[in-house]
Formats: sequence, structure tokens, C-alpha cells
Amino acid sequence: MSKFYVTTPIYYVNDAPHLGHAYTTVAADILARYYRLRGEKVFFLTGTDEHGAKVAESAQKAGQAPKDFCDQNTAKYQLAWDILNISHDHFIRTTNKDHEAAVQRAAQKLYEKGLIIKGAYQGLYCTGCERYYTEKELIDGKCPEHQKPPEEYKEECYLFKLSAFQKPLLKLIQEKTLVIEPVEKRNEIISFLTKEKLIDISVSRKNVKWGVSLPWDQSQTTYVWIDALLNYLTGLGWDGRDLPTHLKEEGIYQWWPADLQLMAKDILRVHSTIWPAMLLALEIPLPRKIFAHGFFTINGQKMSKSLGNVLDPIEQAKIFSSDGLRWLLISSFPFGTDGDISQERFYEKYNAELANGIGNLISRSLTLAIKAQNSKLKTQNQNLKLETETQKTWENYEKYLEKLEFESASKEIINYATFWDKYINENEPWKLVKTEIDKFNQIIYNLLEGIRHLSWLIAPFVPETSDKIFEQLGILDSEKKKRLEEAQKWGRVEFKKIEKSVALFPRI
Repeated sequence: MSKFYVTTPIYYVNDAPHLGHAYTTVAADILARYYRLRGEKVFFLTGTDEHGAKVAESAQKAGQAPKDFCDQNTAKYQLAWDILNISHDHFIRTTNKDHEAAVQRAAQKLYEKGLIIKGAYQGLYCTGCERYYTEKELIDGKCPEHQKPPEEYKEECYLFKLSAFQKPLLKLIQEKTLVIEPVEKRNEIISFLTKEKLIDISVSRKNVKWGVSLPWDQSQTTYVWIDALLNYLTGLGWDGRDLPTHLKEEGIYQWWPADLQLMAKDILRVHSTIWPAMLLALEIPLPRKIFAHGFFTINGQKMSKSLGNVLDPIEQAKIFSSDGLRWLLISSFPFGTDGDISQERFYEKYNAELANGIGNLISRSLTLAIKAQNSKLKTQNQNLKLETETQKTWENYEKYLEKLEFESASKEIINYATFWDKYINENEPWKLVKTEIDKFNQIIYNLLEGIRHLSWLIAPFVPETSDKIFEQLGILDSEKKKRLEEAQKWGRVEFKKIEKSVALFPRI
């Protein structure tokens, strides 16, 4: 049995969860569920980034201790992921004591190796982002995220010698030892490392108390680069020591390196420079693949608090249901590109693909199946056309998911549902129920078997709906015991008791 370790970024606790966060997390969840169905061992990590000046400032304004503020805001993410049925194996918080201890050990090791040195950092600092920007990263002299000019700032701190890793990083990315996708993002990073000079970066703050203190200098706390990025290891139970010498195969060692790290494109540069440089410095293998997806825009505008167009996943799930929102998020445009959404298009897509598409097909099919006179429906004749169509759908579907082409996989599902709608219309089983019962039963069996395959196809995308379909087919317990390889075989299931159909996706 192989393994699959997938991560999202840890989300900044100072911000409430929005659809952008949900987009990354649902994508990771679909992959985690898919690989579990294949019988692979899966570890899926997400969580919250909780330290820093901005969090302390927000907590003070709210009249709360920083930890209480973090507890409250982290609960919003946990609630959102519960509502969206996110099947993470661990939710890490950077305020966890084990994480903090591991960060200190890692920082100490880098310090002893001479890769963290005392110095001062001067640059253009955005308080909102809690990071420094170069002139080239600004847009019209303003922070691209907050649309405000950053402040010229200088402070005594400790620096990580990022500049020493420029050539090794470029070579590893060019050779695809570290895979960055989509290809245009990989090219962007190669261009950056070819044309720009990496500079040593600040990894500590002197005047920020809400953070992990440096073990050799208690007056300074670790900055986000060391603290937050190491979550991908500490979330597996890493304690900050050398990987090969103290870990057994049944622990973290079986999971690292990560197979896939998902993130939005705005943090790709950090994850393809600072993060792998730290791993090289700590003598830890690099992740196998980093994938950066695009941004949502809402009616052509970027999501922004100031514009008041940030969509709350909890509120959206109340409108479209958990499964409905998962589907709308992941199928609206190709993963890896920017895409525009709107409330109106969500309504249209929900009704067209879920209510009138998958939902209506299930309703029609089960209503017909209840009319079957046999108590047990089983295949009587081999139908190569149906088997071939189903096999082709599975081949395309798996190819798309393994390439992270979620939109294409969702189209394959809709096409398969349309195929069965057409099958009903062409065979007109309602005309056969009284005159050719054997033929009627065979058509109904084929239809139910097609729906069973459809339910497996949608399982990673809309898991609650998949289970409801299995339940209505009377096969929930038996199907849940199967691996995908067995489930993909045609005509092996006997349908004994069909439940009356309930609306899976009521029209909105």
C-alpha cells in the first residue's frame, strides 16, 4: 500500500475563513478522499497560523488575551471545515506546545550551523501582511494585498542566510527535484531566481512578544517563516530533531516528504524559496510537488473586506448545502487559473448540474426502479456499450484527478449523468413495465448499476450525497467496504430493496 500526504497552508487566524480558504481546503479534501478510496494510506493536514504582532494587536482591541482571541477565531475555521465535511487527519495550531518546542529546536540547529546570524533588517514593511516587500513586488507603490503604501522599517533581528541557497534552489527546480505546478508558475519562479538576487531574510522580531522566543536570545521571537512553515513537519509529530536518527517508520518518517502542498499563488514564492531553503539547511528532503492555484474574483473584482464582497463559506453552505458548495467551488473554473464567480452564477450552476442534472437523474431512476416486479435486480445480459462507456469515464476521471484537473473531472461526472438520462429516454422503460417485464428489469438493472458508478464518481466531491444514493439503492454497507478497484467492475451487484427517492438537491 502506498501513501499520500497532502497539505493546505495554515490559515492566518487574524482573518475569518472565506471562499478562497475553502477552495484550497476542499481541493485537498477531494484528493484525500480519492486516494483513500483507492486503498492508499492518507494524511491530510490543515490548520491555523496564530502568532505575530497583528494578532496581538487585534486581541488587544477586542479586549482579549492573544490565546483567547486565537481560540475564538480558530473555532471559526474548525466550524467551517466541519460544515464542509473536510476529512483532515490533523488540524495543527502554531500555539500548540509541541509545535513551539520543535520550532525552537529547529531554530537552534540553524543558529549553531551559522545559517542564522545577528543583524538588522531594513525594508518596506506592510503591517497588514506582517511581511517586507521589495519595490518590484509593490503595485503603484502599494501593498498588492492591502492597497496601502508600506512603511520604511528597520529593526535589530536575526537573519536566515537565504542568499546561500539561490543556486541550489534554482538547480533543484530546473531539474524537477522540486516540482512546481502549473508550469507557468514554475517558469515564474525560475525566472525570479535567474534574474533576482535572494537576500537574507529576517526570522525574528524584537518588539513582538506574542510568538515563540528564540532559545539563545529570549528578547526576540521567531518570525512567521520559521514558525508557520515548519507546521508541515510538526503537524506529523516532528519534534525538531534530525529526521533520520530518531524516528521510526511508523511515525512521521513514513509520511515525509509531502506528496503535494496546495496553496494560493500569492504565497508560492515563499514556498518555493524560503521553505525549501530551510529544509535544505535542516537536511530534510524537499516536498515532491507544490501546486499554486489562482484567485477568485467576485463579479470581476478581487475579494476584499473593504469592498464588502468576501463570501463566507458557512453562509454559502446554508444556501447551497455543504455538498452543493463543495461542487460549486471546485467545478467553476480550472484549478490553477484565476476565475470569476458570482452569486447568480452559483444559483444557475447549482440548478443546472445538481438539481436538474444529478438530482433529477437519481429521482427518475429510483421512481422507475420501484416499479420493478422482481424483488432482486441482477444483471442478465452483458452490455459492452454500457461497460465501455463506464470504463472510459473512470479512465478519464482518474487521469484528471491525478493531474489536479478538478473541473475536467466534474465535467466527466456530468457527462456520465447525461449519458444515463439519455439511456432512459431512448429505452422508455415506462412503456415496458406491463408488456416486457424481463427487458424492463434488465434496463432498470443497467440504470441502477450506472447510478452506483455515478455515486462512486461523486464520492470525493459530494460525500454526503454519495452515501444517500448508496442508501437509497440499499447497498450502503456493502459499498462502503469496497476499494475503488473492486467498485469499478460492472455488473457484480445485486439490488435488493430500492428506497423511495428523496430530493438530493432541491431547486433553489
